[in-house]
Amino acid sequence: MIRRPIKLSSRKAGTACLIKVSGRLDPGDGPDQLSEMVQEFIEKDETDFLLDLRSVTYVSSTGVGSLIKTYRAVLKKKGKVKLLSPSQSVRNILSISKLDGVFEIFNDERTALESFQKA
Repeated sequence: MIRRPIKLSSRKAGTACLIKVSGRLDPGDGPDQLSEMVQEFIEKDETDFLLDLRSVTYVSSTGVGSLIKTYRAVLKKKGKVKLLSPSQSVRNILSISKLDGVFEIFNDERTALESFQKA
């Protein structure tokens, strides 16, 4: 089995920063690229993040830790982290780890982005 390493891209979308995550969310012993990227944006006063997970194929326990670390860092700045279009297998992991009750999860990008305006 070929493992696709994590790939991240970002863009400003309305008031939020949209981060597209592709591949395996599995930092293991390596750098936690997702939380590092979010931390860089926090340092530039960004506080709202939409994580597009539609291309994530796997989330490990350290990947769950990365989501929690990201959430806590943003929460400290009174921001929000929301999730977009996780696959069914990723949703199962979110459910098992009880993160589906922590993150707002959306299937539609426009609706997700509009939800930041209402907050």
